[in-house]
Amino acid sequence: MHHHPVKSSRIASVGYDETSRTLEIRFHQTDALLQYQDVPARIFHHFLSVVSKGRFYDGVIKGKFPERKLK
Repeated sequence: MHHHPVKSSRIASVGYDETSRTLEIRFHQTDALLQYQDVPARIFHHFLSVVSKGRFYDGVIKGKFPERKLK
């Protein structure tokens, strides 16, 4: 999955697979890689465009989709 680097103090990059509707988020401090299932493409595209990636993650993604820690 291709990851897009983003400007954020918490989030290093985000990736998305449209076929499986899977979103991946890599975090700066812990280098953790979290995967979210059944995420609509519009949410991924909106995520890339918002100014505050951390606020968007907390309000729209975290706890709203099935999560799996990969690293």
